[in-house]
Order: sequence, then structure tokens, then C-alpha cells
Amino acid sequence: MSFLILSLFFNSSLFVYKDSLPNGLKILIYPDTNSEIVSCQVWYKVGSYYEPENLTGISHLLEHMAFKGSKNFPKNSYSETIRALGGIDNAFTSELYTCYWADIGKDYYDIVLKMEADRMANLALDRKEFETEKRVVMEERRLGENTPYSPLWEGFGLISYFLHPYRQPVIGWMPILERLTYEDLVNWYKNYYQPNNAIIVLSGNVKIDEAMKKIKKYFGKIKKRTDIKERKPFDLPITGERRIILKREVKTPMMIFGYKTCAINDQDFYPLEVLEKILLWGKTSRLYQKLINEKNLLVSISGGSDIQKDTGIFYFFLVAEDTSKLFLAEKEIEKELENIINEKIKEEELNRIKTRILAEYVFQRERVRSIGFVLGSNEIATGSYKFYEEYPKRIEQVKEEEIKEVIKKYFHKDNKISAILLPK
Repeated sequence: MSFLILSLFFNSSLFVYKDSLPNGLKILIYPDTNSEIVSCQVWYKVGSYYEPENLTGISHLLEHMAFKGSKNFPKNSYSETIRALGGIDNAFTSELYTCYWADIGKDYYDIVLKMEADRMANLALDRKEFETEKRVVMEERRLGENTPYSPLWEGFGLISYFLHPYRQPVIGWMPILERLTYEDLVNWYKNYYQPNNAIIVLSGNVKIDEAMKKIKKYFGKIKKRTDIKERKPFDLPITGERRIILKREVKTPMMIFGYKTCAINDQDFYPLEVLEKILLWGKTSRLYQKLINEKNLLVSISGGSDIQKDTGIFYFFLVAEDTSKLFLAEKEIEKELENIINEKIKEEELNRIKTRILAEYVFQRERVRSIGFVLGSNEIATGSYKFYEEYPKRIEQVKEEEIKEVIKKYFHKDNKISAILLPK
């Protein structure tokens, strides 16, 4: 394995300061004096994972509304203020969290903290703005429905999870979006946008003592409104292959198939990560070489190990010129999995893959925003930001036999899920 990559990893563990306030607000600070900026991020433990079936999409809709102003910062002033100071900002919602972030010069990050505190405590939720923004989100949803990929992915999600909220799209289902009310939004905001459900991540050129004083100044007086119970969703186990076929006005057939795997904190996470890279990482990967370059069965192939809190899926996304080639490619992938079980993985290949993973890990640390994203997402998904620090060592320790074992454990017919899109 590359000496340079390993030395960068073993000699440069992150220093992260972790603290909390009496109101339950968590704080993670990564000081980097080499940076001229600070990435200020506020993470809320709310997304589609927390939504009941009658409120799907409400977390994403609330993210839109969060830019409509607060008590002390009127509509559009948040982004305008940041950009006037040379910074940038945005937000995103996923299954497990909603994150608001801004990258700004090191002398101005307290302004971001002040605005974020007002967003947490005093968001101005206007009824007319709600109706307008709901129509915007519904149009976004409608545009997605008109692509061939959307029904395929949503169909795959529905058969992958019968009960678990991962079956729900982050943007929500259209009939539910239509019925969401202003009162639903206000209650969702009050329940989830509170300090005991949030994490502040500061990554960049900050002094810890100074940063903590600013955080206490702006967030310390915000009271928690309610206690939030940890959600523990349940899903039915797969006891046989699940397969759906959709027919649409498309030119090329597509397929997503995969296998239910493990939760992110499971030890199988790491060999599955390495397996993903062996099979699917770029034009030098086994499946690209075999199915596109050698056998000319596919137009494109992608996929990977999508593992989150509670559970995960290892999937393959195939696009072919015709249906017969699509199904042949599916069989070839199953054969390749058998080959890995029955044949030795060359040490050179395994080391090359691990080196690339570790290189990606090191390069990710070059941007303070990326580090902040990893710290915040890991703290929520795994319970500790330290998952990020442990990741490279665990990858380096993955053995050939462990890769073979996860294939035997998960990649079998009774654990298989397939969604197929064919031309009418």
C-alpha cells in the first residue's frame, strides 16, 4: 500500500472539540488555522426518517420555508448578508437530517451564528408563503415524476422497505404534499427545530474559547420546547426475492437490483465498502470492464453500498440498449459475485483499492466544509463523529475472507430486490 497515503492517515488524526450547552445543543469544532474561512453548519435530526406516512415531505418543505425570514432577519436577508460579506450558503434535507451551512471569512462567522440562532428560535412562518412554497415543492415533485428514473427508484424503495420510513422519498408523496397544512408545518418546526435536537459544527479558522463564547451568547438562552423520543422503526425481513416490472415510454431498459445488508455501525460495513470499489469504482472496475468493455452488454453501470442508520442496501443500476442485454448483464453480475467467493482476490488489486479509498479520505480533508459535513452526518447517523476517524484504519484492516463472507451472507436470491423499467 502507498507509503504516502498511509503516512498521511496515521500522522494526521483530526482534533475535534466536542461540547454541549445546558439546553441540549451539541457542538463540534474543528479548528484549522491554515484556512481563511469558517464553515458554519447547523444540523437538525429531522428528515424523511422521522416523518409519519401522513406528513411525508414536510422536513424538506420546512427547509424551503426556513429561508423566508425570521423575527430579526426579514425575507432573503440571510443569504444576502452572507453574500455581501463574500460568503456562500445553502441547505439540504436527507433521510436523517436537515443541514444549513455557510462558508464565510473567519472574521464574520459570528454573524452566521446570530442568524442561525434566530432561525432556530424565531422563524417567521407565514401562511401565504407556505402555500406558495408548497406549490414550488409540488412542481419540483411533478418534474421528478416525469423522468424515467424517478418511478424506478421509488419503486425500488417501496419493495426494499415494506414498513421502514426509508421507503418514503425525501420530497414526499404528491397526495400527502397536497394535504399538508400550515398548522402541520408550524408544529413540525416547534417539535424539531430546537437546541436539544441540533448540532452546531464549526470547521475552519476559529479559536475554541472564542467560538464557545459566541455560541453561548446566541444559542444559550434558547429553551428546548419538548423532549424528543428516539425513533426506532421496524421493517419486515425479506424472505424471498422481491421483483417489480414497470413499463413506460422509454427508449432504453433499466434495472436496479440489490440486496439488503447491514446498519452503518455493523462490522460488515467495511468489507462491503471495499467490495463496492472492486466491482463498481470507475472504468477500471471489474463490472465496467466486463459488462461494457468486454461483453458490450450495458450502456452504463453504477451502484454501491448505501448503508445508513438501521439498515442498508448494496445495489446495481444498469442501463442497456435492449432488454435481452439487460437481463444477461444481471446474470453476469451474479456470476462475478460467485467468482469472488471461489477465486482468490489478488493482493495487488486489494491493496490498490484500499489505497484509493484512503486517498479519497485524505483529499476530503482539504476542505473545511467537507470535514464539517462528515462530522455532522456521522454524529447523527452513527452516534459519534469519531466514526470518521476510525474509518481508514478499519478499511485498511479488511481481509479477503471478510469480503467473501459478506457476499455469502447477503448476496443470495432470498435477499434480492429488483425493479425493472422496460419500454412499452
